[in-house]
Amino acid sequence: MKIVIAGRHANVTDSMKAYAREKVEKLRKFFDRATLARVTLDSEHDAFSVEMVFDVPRGVSLVGKAEAPDMYAACDLAEQKLGAQLRRYKQRLTDHRGPRIAGAEVEVSTTGGPAALEATPEDAVTYEDVIDRMRRGE
Repeated sequence: MKIVIAGRHANVTDSMKAYAREKVEKLRKFFDRATLARVTLDSEHDAFSVEMVFDVPRGVSLVGKAEAPDMYAACDLAEQKLGAQLRRYKQRLTDHRGPRIAGAEVEVSTTGGPAALEATPEDAVTYEDVIDRMRRGE
């Protein structure tokens, strides 16, 4: 993976570059198929901002931006935000089953065709039941 570190309105020291490179390398453990990582270190009047962009396959760019009074703290915050995005992106790629709905059952007929689901009012799962289960984490 190619790593590009640039500064905007700031002189980027070697220690800042090394720190940013270390953070990008740490993010590779979440998703190692990224093709390019761009880190932009920006200095404004009283705050520093860091923008980390990971280019991943299929033309997707994941961005983590953070602002802090210290450049190293901003780098840490941007790394945390981008790490969360990379975890979600990887989970989306690896989860092939689709959403699960509690209480839903599928019956297969012996004739090979799809079977009709017969739900009685006491067996029916309502929208409110599904929302309540999602809130409880079930």
